[in-house]
Amino acid sequence: MSNVTLLDLPEDVLLRIFSWLYAVDLYTLCSVHPRFARLVNDLSLWRHIDFGRAPLSLQFLHKFIRFLGSHTLSITVTGFVRASIRLHPKGSRCISEAFLTSLKRRCPHLQELNLHRCYIDASTTKFSALPASLRKLSLCGSALFNLPQNRMVVVTSPFFRLEKHLPVLEEVVLEGCGAWLTRQDLTLLMSHCPALQIVNVGPARYTRTGHCSWDKRDDKHSSSIILTRKRRA
Repeated sequence: MSNVTLLDLPEDVLLRIFSWLYAVDLYTLCSVHPRFARLVNDLSLWRHIDFGRAPLSLQFLHKFIRFLGSHTLSITVTGFVRASIRLHPKGSRCISEAFLTSLKRRCPHLQELNLHRCYIDASTTKFSALPASLRKLSLCGSALFNLPQNRMVVVTSPFFRLEKHLPVLEEVVLEGCGAWLTRQDLTLLMSHCPALQIVNVGPARYTRTGHCSWDKRDDKHSSSIILTRKRRA
């Protein structure tokens, strides 16, 4: 019996196999064989994009822009933040506004963006650059730096007027963001974003229970606290 290689498999089987790979692995396949390079361009492989757990430089992320489009629904990126290292790097290790703007231009139907353990320079990168179609934004473990010193003023919050730019946002994950997240930020999110249903800050999970009420649930201790946000008439 002759040996069967991947190249002998039908395209539908190969696409099924490729669908389990991280985006970085798909990119590598492009240089393995011309047939693989053609299949990697199939839109079905770029609906839900996961770059894996290894951090990638901004220059490398930009290489994937050509694969993105109106078919892309979710993207997960892992950055360079580590619990033991709290540096604020510049350049290729930070998520830039240009990168977010590229996502907005290329992915008009993007519903979920996960920026995990990413460095974000708040003085140059604004969340207003994100696609308006976004329903879930996760900043789990990410570090925002160069924030204004006076964080008690509403306009200094990175979430100021977020509802204007992300009108259908339903869920925000801020677990591991305690180094920069303030009560003012949470209040702004919960009182101004009409579509928002869940704000996850780790052990505490705020869920909208009515037009103005929020239920704070701590699953570990099985306790709940009702927080009321009154809207202006």
